[in-house]
Amino acid sequence: MKNNQKLFQSLIISSLFFSCNIDEDPPAIVDNVRGWFTINENNIGVNLSWKHSNDNDFQKYIIYKSKSGGTVEVIAETEDNFFKDSSVEWLEYYNYFIQSVDKIGNESDLSDTLLLRIYSVSGNWGIENFDSTFLCIDHNQTISTSSGSFEQKGYFLSDGYELIINDNSNDSTSFIGDTIISKMLFSACNIDSSSFVGNGWMTYQATILDTTVNGDTIRSTNNNFPIYFDMDLKNPNSGSISFSSPLFDNLSMQHSLKFCNGNDIFN
Repeated sequence: MKNNQKLFQSLIISSLFFSCNIDEDPPAIVDNVRGWFTINENNIGVNLSWKHSNDNDFQKYIIYKSKSGGTVEVIAETEDNFFKDSSVEWLEYYNYFIQSVDKIGNESDLSDTLLLRIYSVSGNWGIENFDSTFLCIDHNQTISTSSGSFEQKGYFLSDGYELIINDNSNDSTSFIGDTIISKMLFSACNIDSSSFVGNGWMTYQATILDTTVNGDTIRSTNNNFPIYFDMDLKNPNSGSISFSSPLFDNLSMQHSLKFCNGNDIFN
């Protein structure tokens, strides 16, 4: 009988001892959560990353998402400190939260909210009143120099883009002095990744039907002085290029939802 009592007391003491040592401390809140929307071909979606947990008993992360202030839902669990969300809609806003879980099942509080808009200026932009004419904004372009090549991060209009304003080169009714070809030549333009605006220089080039002293018909090409331009791509439905000279009308543009090679961004 006494042995049974001692055994019972030992079990109670052991139970109390182990219950006092159960880990009930939640993991640290996940911080340094970052994200960006990418529409590079074969890589469309939101890329998330965050600082990896230093907890010895770390088990996994839970990723939460809400659309335009809607219901917060779990979209994935992972042991990595990065994740790609491909289930997104153009111009929609999404909130992302990350939560850390340890091996006991303790959960941290949700991380700070990461708000992202599904929009990128890269791709082809159609120009109003210029049918089948597109302006390509590249993303992370490769720059070649005499000492090698390197990748330049950001959004760019490549140097030397030409916009043909008028082309009467095959018009047999043109007279001497007529402008048969006119075009705008644009310098390289870096687009700010936050404000989606940029600037550069435009040179207006005109090719005129002319004659030599012998009376031969020739084409004479003249470049005017460069004109400063501003490019505003904040709104995909109303992008614009404005010029510092009143001689040139603003250009209105719209994102075509196509890559620069003409393929659709979203199937």
